[in-house]
Amino acid sequence: MKKITIITIFYMMLCTSYTQKLSVLIDYKSYCTAENEPYLQISSFVNGQTVSYLINEQGKFQAEVRITVQAFQRDSLINKLDYILVSENFEDSIASSKPNFGDIQNMQLFNGEYLLQFSLQDINAATKPVYYTDIVVINYPDDNVSISDISLYKNASKDQTGDIFDKYGFSFEPLFYSFVPETMFTLPFSCEIYNTDKLVKDETVIIKSYITCFENNLMPFLEARYSSQIKAKPVVVAVGEIGIFKLPSGNYNLIVDVLNKDSVLLATNSHFFQRSNPKIKLSIDDINTVTVKNTFVDQITDTTKLLEYVRFLYPISTPVEKDFYTVTMKKIPTESLQKFFYSFWLKRDPIYPQKAWETYLEKVNYVNKTFGCKIVQGYRTDRGRVYLQYGPPNSIFESPYDSHSYPYEVWHYYYCVDQANVKFIFYNTDLVSNDYQLLHSDKRGEIQDPFWKLKVTFRDRVPYYNMDDLEPGNYFGGNPKDDWFIHR
Repeated sequence: MKKITIITIFYMMLCTSYTQKLSVLIDYKSYCTAENEPYLQISSFVNGQTVSYLINEQGKFQAEVRITVQAFQRDSLINKLDYILVSENFEDSIASSKPNFGDIQNMQLFNGEYLLQFSLQDINAATKPVYYTDIVVINYPDDNVSISDISLYKNASKDQTGDIFDKYGFSFEPLFYSFVPETMFTLPFSCEIYNTDKLVKDETVIIKSYITCFENNLMPFLEARYSSQIKAKPVVVAVGEIGIFKLPSGNYNLIVDVLNKDSVLLATNSHFFQRSNPKIKLSIDDINTVTVKNTFVDQITDTTKLLEYVRFLYPISTPVEKDFYTVTMKKIPTESLQKFFYSFWLKRDPIYPQKAWETYLEKVNYVNKTFGCKIVQGYRTDRGRVYLQYGPPNSIFESPYDSHSYPYEVWHYYYCVDQANVKFIFYNTDLVSNDYQLLHSDKRGEIQDPFWKLKVTFRDRVPYYNMDDLEPGNYFGGNPKDDWFIHR
């Protein structure tokens, strides 16, 4: 059976046991074979400086880390991996440089949603395993076009090195954590596209890839794109590179679209990443070229009102825009402020910028009324920001009177920007105001706190937490953990 492996970063976690400082990077990703059989590929990399070394049968020091991965569907175990990562042999246990070590394993699955449970343990240390859970969705239909998860890389070279990251005739250096530093001027990527030959017979398909801002789905600049044409076949390999020298600091999505020759969209996929590029900033010269005469902004002459309107934009602004009006806004004249405000909406809706602003203002008025209080306006609260940035949730579970917990709310989105089944939990620690703080979310780019179940149950006053004890336990009157998992 020929296996077509998709080395794509589906999700990434860093599991650390603070007792033994065990650090293991687990990179798990989906792929599909030529026979349309889905798999989950699990790459494990252990920090060689964070494990215990004991003498082996050869009389040398060696480390061993046991990794167990279980995939469940509705409490039924579908598949399981249980393997041991073994380090190199060393003459002593305190060598100053012990390299990382790892392996790649494959787990066969089927299309559907799975609960993954990971267990990581340093075999030579007398400590409990580190546990982690996540939800993964596998979807490779055999009668439609689909795209693998997108891989991002630090470097891509045609000089293959013979390691596990060689494929498609290239040698790739993975971009772990999806963080793009300012030292990177291009962003290499790859993915695979399936079944184009079933919908596009003996023709070429167009592959368009581009970068959009995470907050508003707008392209930060026109150069942030890549396009190619490839003949339709069962598996199409897309390897590209996008110039990111001018890409400012912020959160972004790399989008890959597959279209036919008539520009009909056949499939799309995206990958979230973060960029650090502090040298790129928005300046007054960038906005002074905008003309506001005879526009709706031309009628807003009250500087106080205009400043308030600009502040309303904060929840949906890019980091560069936030930095501009946080640092520069109060120092520029009203005319320049008008130009900034108009250019903001012109980018979001070049045809009807006024309508876009008025629609957004209605949402701001709603969150100010619903989530605000005497000390803070609603758009400045966490709930207000999430509502304005992602829209209204599909469901809200409220728990204002749990006997052992702060008042909290669980918001559930069926689909949120580019991610399915997303939840946010907010809680109110002062028990008086209407200002609920965001405690935890599984949305990429949002705060993720492994101790959220403890913090919401009055245990946030404990200064130190144990990674092996993340559950508050069951108690009479309620359970935030159940509310999180049930309300989906």
